[in-house]
Amino acid sequence: MKRYGQIFLGLSLVALLLWVLPWLYNLITLKPYSTPFTLYSCTVHDFTSLDRSEGRGFQFVDTKGNVYGDEAQPTFYASVLASRGTLPDTLEGRKVTLEEIEQNAVIASSDPKDLNRTLPPVYLLLESVPERLELKDPEDALVSRKGSIDIVEMASNTLREEKTRLFNAALQAEGFVYPARYFAGKPSHRKAYDEGYLVTDAENKVFQVKQINDTVHVRHFPHADGLGVHFMLITEFDNHATLGYLVSADNHLHMLRPDGEVVRTEVVFDPHKEDLLLVGDLFYYTVKTSTEKGERFWALRSSDFSLVDTLERPYPHEWSFPGLSFTSSNDGWVKPRI
Repeated sequence: MKRYGQIFLGLSLVALLLWVLPWLYNLITLKPYSTPFTLYSCTVHDFTSLDRSEGRGFQFVDTKGNVYGDEAQPTFYASVLASRGTLPDTLEGRKVTLEEIEQNAVIASSDPKDLNRTLPPVYLLLESVPERLELKDPEDALVSRKGSIDIVEMASNTLREEKTRLFNAALQAEGFVYPARYFAGKPSHRKAYDEGYLVTDAENKVFQVKQINDTVHVRHFPHADGLGVHFMLITEFDNHATLGYLVSADNHLHMLRPDGEVVRTEVVFDPHKEDLLLVGDLFYYTVKTSTEKGERFWALRSSDFSLVDTLERPYPHEWSFPGLSFTSSNDGWVKPRI
Protein backbone atom coordinates (compact mmCIF):
# COMPACT_ATOMS: atom_id res chain seq x y z
CA MET A 1 0.00 0.00 0.00
CA LYS A 2 2.88 2.33 0.77
CA ARG A 3 4.22 1.90 -2.76
CA TYR A 4 0.80 2.67 -4.28
CA GLY A 5 0.58 5.74 -2.08
CA GLN A 6 3.99 6.93 -3.27
CA ILE A 7 2.99 6.36 -6.92
CA PHE A 8 -0.26 8.31 -6.43
CA LEU A 9 1.59 11.12 -4.68
CA GLY A 10 4.19 11.25 -7.47
CA LEU A 11 1.54 11.36 -10.21
CA SER A 12 -0.35 14.08 -8.33
CA LEU A 13 2.85 16.13 -8.01
CA VAL A 14 3.59 15.78 -11.74
CA ALA A 15 0.05 16.83 -12.62
CA LEU A 16 0.32 19.82 -10.29
CA LEU A 17 3.62 20.90 -11.85
CA LEU A 18 2.20 20.48 -15.38
CA TRP A 19 -0.62 22.80 -14.38
CA VAL A 20 1.09 25.43 -12.20
CA LEU A 21 4.42 25.95 -13.99
CA PRO A 22 2.98 26.71 -17.48
CA TRP A 23 0.35 28.96 -15.88
CA LEU A 24 3.01 30.96 -14.03
CA TYR A 25 5.25 31.17 -17.10
CA ASN A 26 2.46 32.36 -19.38
CA LEU A 27 1.22 34.82 -16.74
CA ILE A 28 4.66 36.41 -16.50
CA THR A 29 5.75 36.38 -20.14
CA LEU A 30 2.63 36.76 -22.31
CA LYS A 31 1.62 40.33 -23.12
CA PRO A 32 -1.99 41.50 -23.53
CA TYR A 33 -2.99 42.24 -27.11
CA SER A 34 -6.10 43.83 -28.59
CA THR A 35 -7.05 44.17 -32.23
CA PRO A 36 -8.48 47.36 -33.75
CA PHE A 37 -12.15 47.67 -34.62
CA THR A 38 -12.40 46.92 -38.35
CA LEU A 39 -15.20 47.39 -40.89
CA TYR A 40 -15.48 47.45 -44.65
CA SER A 41 -16.05 51.00 -45.86
CA CYS A 42 -18.67 51.99 -48.43
CA THR A 43 -16.69 55.16 -49.25
CA VAL A 44 -13.11 53.86 -49.25
CA HIS A 45 -14.09 50.40 -50.54
CA ASP A 46 -11.49 48.75 -48.33
CA PHE A 47 -11.27 47.42 -44.80
CA THR A 48 -10.60 50.31 -42.41
CA SER A 49 -9.39 49.85 -38.83
CA LEU A 50 -9.86 52.27 -35.96
CA ASP A 51 -6.51 53.69 -34.88
CA ARG A 52 -6.54 55.09 -31.33
CA SER A 53 -2.77 55.48 -31.05
CA GLU A 54 -1.61 58.10 -28.60
CA GLY A 55 -1.58 61.55 -30.14
CA ARG A 56 -3.42 60.52 -33.31
CA GLY A 57 -6.97 61.18 -32.19
CA PHE A 58 -9.91 59.38 -33.75
CA GLN A 59 -9.02 58.03 -37.18
CA PHE A 60 -9.29 55.04 -39.50
CA VAL A 61 -6.52 53.40 -41.48
CA ASP A 62 -7.11 51.21 -44.54
CA THR A 63 -5.04 48.21 -45.58
CA LYS A 64 -2.75 50.46 -47.66
CA GLY A 65 -1.97 52.80 -44.77
CA ASN A 66 -4.18 55.69 -45.86
CA VAL A 67 -5.68 57.67 -42.97
CA TYR A 68 -9.29 58.90 -42.74
CA GLY A 69 -11.66 60.43 -40.22
CA ASP A 70 -15.01 58.93 -39.25
CA GLU A 71 -16.29 59.79 -42.72
CA ALA A 72 -14.70 56.46 -43.70
CA GLN A 73 -17.65 54.80 -41.90
CA PRO A 74 -20.59 57.14 -42.62
CA THR A 75 -23.21 54.46 -41.98
CA PHE A 76 -21.79 53.24 -38.66
CA TYR A 77 -21.39 56.81 -37.38
CA ALA A 78 -24.45 58.16 -39.16
CA SER A 79 -26.01 59.74 -36.07
CA VAL A 80 -22.75 61.52 -35.18
CA LEU A 81 -22.28 62.83 -38.71
CA ALA A 82 -25.94 63.87 -38.90
CA SER A 83 -25.59 65.85 -35.66
CA ARG A 84 -22.68 67.72 -37.25
CA GLY A 85 -24.53 68.22 -40.50
CA THR A 86 -21.87 66.26 -42.40
CA LEU A 87 -23.80 63.07 -43.21
CA PRO A 88 -23.60 62.55 -47.01
CA ASP A 89 -26.96 62.55 -48.79
CA THR A 90 -25.57 60.22 -51.46
CA LEU A 91 -23.63 56.97 -50.89
CA GLU A 92 -22.76 54.26 -53.40
CA GLY A 93 -24.42 56.38 -56.10
CA ARG A 94 -27.85 56.57 -54.42
CA LYS A 95 -29.72 59.00 -52.20
CA VAL A 96 -29.83 57.97 -48.53
CA THR A 97 -31.46 59.24 -45.37
CA LEU A 98 -30.54 58.83 -41.71
CA GLU A 99 -33.73 56.83 -41.13
CA GLU A 100 -32.89 54.43 -43.96
CA ILE A 101 -29.33 53.97 -42.71
CA GLU A 102 -30.47 53.26 -39.14
CA GLN A 103 -33.16 50.83 -40.29
CA ASN A 104 -30.57 48.77 -42.18
CA ALA A 105 -27.98 48.62 -39.39
CA VAL A 106 -27.52 45.02 -38.21
CA ILE A 107 -25.29 43.44 -35.56
CA ALA A 108 -25.09 39.75 -34.67
CA SER A 109 -22.60 37.72 -32.68
CA SER A 110 -21.87 34.19 -31.54
CA ASP A 111 -19.59 32.85 -28.80
CA PRO A 112 -18.50 29.17 -28.58
CA LYS A 113 -18.97 29.30 -24.81
CA ASP A 114 -22.70 29.80 -25.34
CA LEU A 115 -22.88 26.69 -27.54
CA ASN A 116 -20.57 24.27 -25.75
CA ARG A 117 -22.77 23.81 -22.72
CA THR A 118 -25.76 21.72 -21.71
CA LEU A 119 -29.04 23.54 -21.09
CA PRO A 120 -32.50 22.21 -20.19
CA PRO A 121 -34.65 21.74 -23.33
CA VAL A 122 -37.15 24.44 -22.29
CA TYR A 123 -37.86 27.44 -24.55
CA LEU A 124 -40.07 30.42 -23.68
CA LEU A 125 -42.85 31.00 -26.21
CA LEU A 126 -43.78 34.60 -26.99
CA GLU A 127 -47.03 35.73 -28.59
CA SER A 128 -45.89 37.14 -31.95
CA VAL A 129 -49.10 39.13 -32.56
CA PRO A 130 -50.01 40.65 -29.16
CA GLU A 131 -53.32 42.45 -28.75
CA ARG A 132 -51.75 45.80 -27.83
CA LEU A 133 -48.94 45.48 -30.40
CA GLU A 134 -46.15 45.45 -27.81
CA LEU A 135 -44.53 42.14 -26.99
CA LYS A 136 -45.02 40.95 -23.43
CA ASP A 137 -43.57 38.30 -21.14
CA PRO A 138 -44.45 34.77 -22.31
CA GLU A 139 -46.95 32.60 -20.46
CA ASP A 140 -46.09 29.26 -22.13
CA ALA A 141 -42.90 27.32 -22.78
CA LEU A 142 -41.92 24.69 -25.34
CA VAL A 143 -40.44 21.54 -23.79
CA SER A 144 -38.60 19.28 -26.22
CA ARG A 145 -39.02 15.57 -25.54
CA LYS A 146 -37.97 12.40 -27.34
CA GLY A 147 -41.23 11.96 -29.24
CA SER A 148 -42.93 15.35 -29.04
CA ILE A 149 -42.63 19.04 -28.26
CA ASP A 150 -44.95 19.89 -25.39
CA ILE A 151 -46.45 23.27 -24.53
CA VAL A 152 -46.49 23.96 -20.80
CA GLU A 153 -48.26 26.78 -18.99
CA MET A 154 -45.50 28.18 -16.79
CA ALA A 155 -47.64 29.69 -14.02
CA SER A 156 -49.20 26.34 -13.12
CA ASN A 157 -46.52 24.06 -14.63
CA THR A 158 -49.24 22.09 -16.41
CA LEU A 159 -49.38 20.65 -19.92
CA ARG A 160 -51.68 22.46 -22.35
CA GLU A 161 -52.95 19.25 -23.90
CA GLU A 162 -55.10 20.51 -26.77
CA LYS A 163 -52.60 23.16 -27.82
CA THR A 164 -49.81 20.57 -27.67
CA ARG A 165 -51.82 18.13 -29.76
CA LEU A 166 -52.55 20.70 -32.48
CA PHE A 167 -48.93 21.90 -32.47
CA ASN A 168 -47.47 18.42 -32.89
CA ALA A 169 -50.02 17.62 -35.59
CA ALA A 170 -48.83 20.73 -37.46
CA LEU A 171 -45.19 19.65 -37.03
CA GLN A 172 -45.86 16.17 -38.40
CA ALA A 173 -47.86 17.60 -41.32
CA GLU A 174 -44.74 19.57 -42.30
CA GLY A 175 -42.56 16.43 -42.08
CA PHE A 176 -40.93 17.08 -38.71
CA VAL A 177 -39.04 14.07 -37.30
CA TYR A 178 -38.53 13.86 -33.53
CA PRO A 179 -36.57 14.63 -31.48
CA ALA A 180 -35.74 18.29 -32.10
CA ARG A 181 -32.02 18.94 -32.24
CA TYR A 182 -31.54 22.68 -32.12
CA PHE A 183 -33.60 25.74 -31.14
CA ALA A 184 -32.55 29.29 -32.06
CA GLY A 185 -34.58 32.23 -30.80
CA LYS A 186 -34.63 35.41 -28.72
CA PRO A 187 -37.42 34.97 -26.15
CA SER A 188 -37.39 38.58 -24.97
CA HIS A 189 -40.06 41.25 -25.21
CA ARG A 190 -37.34 43.91 -25.65
CA LYS A 191 -37.36 43.79 -29.44
CA ALA A 192 -39.46 45.23 -32.25
CA TYR A 193 -41.11 41.98 -33.33
CA ASP A 194 -40.97 38.22 -32.75
CA GLU A 195 -40.28 35.44 -35.26
CA GLY A 196 -40.45 32.60 -32.74
CA TYR A 197 -37.81 29.89 -33.12
CA LEU A 198 -35.82 28.27 -35.86
CA VAL A 199 -35.74 24.55 -35.10
CA THR A 200 -33.92 21.59 -36.64
CA ASP A 201 -35.37 18.10 -36.39
CA ALA A 202 -33.66 14.70 -36.15
CA GLU A 203 -32.88 14.83 -39.90
CA ASN A 204 -31.47 18.40 -39.68
CA LYS A 205 -34.39 19.88 -41.61
CA VAL A 206 -35.06 23.51 -40.68
CA PHE A 207 -38.44 24.76 -39.43
CA GLN A 208 -39.87 27.93 -37.96
CA VAL A 209 -42.34 27.76 -35.09
CA LYS A 210 -44.06 30.84 -33.73
CA GLN A 211 -47.21 31.63 -31.80
CA ILE A 212 -49.94 33.72 -33.45
CA ASN A 213 -53.19 34.37 -31.57
CA ASP A 214 -52.42 31.59 -29.07
CA THR A 215 -51.89 29.07 -31.87
CA VAL A 216 -48.44 27.76 -32.75
CA HIS A 217 -47.72 27.88 -36.49
CA VAL A 218 -45.12 25.71 -38.23
CA ARG A 219 -43.18 26.41 -41.43
CA HIS A 220 -40.68 24.16 -43.18
CA PHE A 221 -37.79 25.54 -45.26
CA PRO A 222 -37.10 22.91 -47.95
CA HIS A 223 -34.20 24.92 -49.43
CA ALA A 224 -32.22 24.14 -46.25
CA ASP A 225 -32.76 20.37 -46.54
CA GLY A 226 -29.51 18.48 -47.02
CA LEU A 227 -27.27 21.24 -45.67
CA GLY A 228 -26.64 19.43 -42.40
CA VAL A 229 -27.33 22.59 -40.39
CA HIS A 230 -25.66 22.46 -36.98
CA PHE A 231 -25.90 26.10 -35.91
CA MET A 232 -28.50 28.86 -36.36
CA LEU A 233 -29.12 32.45 -35.34
CA ILE A 234 -32.51 34.12 -35.65
CA THR A 235 -32.09 37.76 -36.69
CA GLU A 236 -35.30 39.84 -36.27
CA PHE A 237 -33.67 42.98 -37.66
CA ASP A 238 -35.63 46.12 -38.51
CA ASN A 239 -35.00 45.76 -42.25
CA HIS A 240 -36.42 42.20 -42.40
CA ALA A 241 -33.66 41.32 -44.90
CA THR A 242 -33.11 37.91 -43.29
CA LEU A 243 -34.97 35.57 -41.01
CA GLY A 244 -31.83 33.90 -39.71
CA TYR A 245 -28.30 32.66 -40.30
CA LEU A 246 -27.48 28.98 -40.79
CA VAL A 247 -24.16 27.10 -40.68
CA SER A 248 -24.02 23.94 -42.77
CA ALA A 249 -22.05 20.74 -42.25
CA ASP A 250 -19.10 22.19 -44.23
CA ASN A 251 -19.14 25.26 -41.91
CA HIS A 252 -20.32 27.70 -44.58
CA LEU A 253 -22.54 30.54 -43.40
CA HIS A 254 -25.92 30.72 -45.16
CA MET A 255 -28.48 33.53 -45.09
CA LEU A 256 -32.12 32.48 -44.68
CA ARG A 257 -34.43 35.05 -46.27
CA PRO A 258 -38.03 35.57 -45.07
CA ASP A 259 -39.38 34.00 -48.28
CA GLY A 260 -37.48 30.76 -47.53
CA GLU A 261 -34.60 31.30 -49.95
CA VAL A 262 -31.24 30.14 -48.61
CA VAL A 263 -28.15 32.05 -49.84
CA ARG A 264 -24.75 30.42 -49.41
CA THR A 265 -21.89 32.80 -48.58
CA GLU A 266 -18.11 32.41 -48.72
CA VAL A 267 -17.83 32.86 -44.94
CA VAL A 268 -16.44 29.70 -43.32
CA PHE A 269 -16.20 29.22 -39.55
CA ASP A 270 -16.74 26.62 -36.85
CA PRO A 271 -19.25 28.11 -34.38
CA HIS A 272 -18.14 25.68 -31.66
CA LYS A 273 -14.53 26.93 -31.83
CA GLU A 274 -14.63 30.46 -33.29
CA ASP A 275 -16.22 33.75 -32.26
CA LEU A 276 -18.44 35.46 -34.82
CA LEU A 277 -19.22 39.17 -35.16
CA LEU A 278 -21.35 40.46 -38.03
CA VAL A 279 -21.86 44.20 -38.55
CA GLY A 280 -23.97 45.19 -41.54
CA ASP A 281 -25.27 48.36 -43.13
CA LEU A 282 -27.23 49.41 -46.16
CA PHE A 283 -24.45 48.36 -48.52
CA TYR A 284 -22.05 45.85 -46.95
CA TYR A 285 -21.82 43.22 -44.22
CA THR A 286 -18.50 42.84 -42.42
CA VAL A 287 -18.15 39.36 -40.91
CA LYS A 288 -15.32 38.69 -38.47
CA THR A 289 -14.36 35.30 -37.03
CA SER A 290 -11.78 34.92 -34.26
CA THR A 291 -9.66 32.05 -33.00
CA GLU A 292 -6.67 31.86 -30.69
CA LYS A 293 -4.41 32.37 -33.74
CA GLY A 294 -5.99 35.42 -35.33
CA GLU A 295 -8.94 37.02 -37.09
CA ARG A 296 -10.51 36.64 -40.52
CA PHE A 297 -12.75 39.19 -42.22
CA TRP A 298 -15.20 38.91 -45.09
CA ALA A 299 -17.00 41.81 -46.77
CA LEU A 300 -20.34 40.79 -48.30
CA ARG A 301 -22.65 42.87 -50.43
CA SER A 302 -25.87 43.47 -48.48
CA SER A 303 -28.15 43.01 -51.47
CA ASP A 304 -27.14 39.46 -52.43
CA PHE A 305 -24.42 38.50 -49.86
CA SER A 306 -21.82 38.05 -52.62
CA LEU A 307 -18.17 38.26 -51.60
CA VAL A 308 -16.48 41.65 -52.06
CA ASP A 309 -13.19 41.35 -50.17
CA THR A 310 -11.35 39.38 -47.47
CA LEU A 311 -8.71 40.14 -44.85
CA GLU A 312 -6.66 38.02 -42.46
CA ARG A 313 -5.02 39.36 -39.32
CA PRO A 314 -2.86 36.87 -37.38
CA TYR A 315 -2.09 37.66 -33.76
CA PRO A 316 1.53 38.42 -32.85
CA HIS A 317 3.27 35.11 -32.33
CA GLU A 318 4.30 34.50 -28.74
CA TRP A 319 5.55 31.15 -27.53
CA SER A 320 3.24 29.70 -24.89
CA PHE A 321 4.52 27.05 -22.50
CA PRO A 322 2.42 23.90 -23.09
CA GLY A 323 0.99 22.06 -20.16
CA LEU A 324 -2.11 20.92 -18.32
CA SER A 325 -5.14 23.18 -17.93
CA PHE A 326 -8.64 22.73 -16.59
CA THR A 327 -10.58 25.51 -18.34
CA SER A 328 -11.00 26.84 -21.87
CA SER A 329 -12.27 30.06 -23.41
CA ASN A 330 -14.47 27.94 -25.71
CA ASP A 331 -16.60 26.35 -22.99
CA GLY A 332 -17.50 26.50 -19.32
CA TRP A 333 -16.47 22.95 -18.43
CA VAL A 334 -13.80 22.23 -15.82
CA LYS A 335 -11.85 19.19 -16.96
CA PRO A 336 -8.22 18.20 -17.62
CA ARG A 337 -6.93 19.14 -21.06
CA ILE A 338 -3.51 19.51 -22.66
